[in-house]
Amino acid sequence: MNESGTYRVEIEGSRVTLRTTSFKAERGSVLHSGIYNREFSSSLVAVTVSAAVLAFFALRHELQLLHYVIAVVLFIVVFPLARFYLFKEPCLETVFDLDAKSVSITLRKPFGSRSIKRPLESLDDIRISHIRMEPENPDGVAFVKKIALQHGTVIPGFGQVEDFYNVELRFDGEGFIVLTTKTEAEARAVVDKLRRYVDV
Repeated sequence: MNESGTYRVEIEGSRVTLRTTSFKAERGSVLHSGIYNREFSSSLVAVTVSAAVLAFFALRHELQLLHYVIAVVLFIVVFPLARFYLFKEPCLETVFDLDAKSVSITLRKPFGSRSIKRPLESLDDIRISHIRMEPENPDGVAFVKKIALQHGTVIPGFGQVEDFYNVELRFDGEGFIVLTTKTEAEARAVVDKLRRYVDV
């Protein structure tokens, strides 16, 4: 039951792996809600590179069709490279290795990764925790909505209460969040699946 498409549970022999790009409960940004996202950032990088190359050509020669073609080709090449390497979403990978009797949690980022490893016997519980994020300034939210309506704009989801359900691993009193979802059913499905394979 992966309605959000943000995680995957894989079982290979004695290894159970949970991979996700959703592992933090964060308040959504007004800018990120539809305007400023990873694709937009990648296109800004691609436009900057193309413009820099055109400026370089303009300083040395009179611009010709070939120079514009080179700039367009650079944009086409740089855009996907920036999206998949520079602005790639971090991925959290949790591996339960039943043969090695260990649990490893690895955060993979575009530049580097961090990892921790714990013995499986120190895993006390796999549980769900709930976080509710409410607007900190209701008057400010009402004011911004009023201004947005005056300009004929609606900001989707702005000022709404957000609920997050975290799948958390507890090791000797220490907790690690390995998945964050917006529905309790999704978090429950992951916890049940992990408990089927991991004896807690």
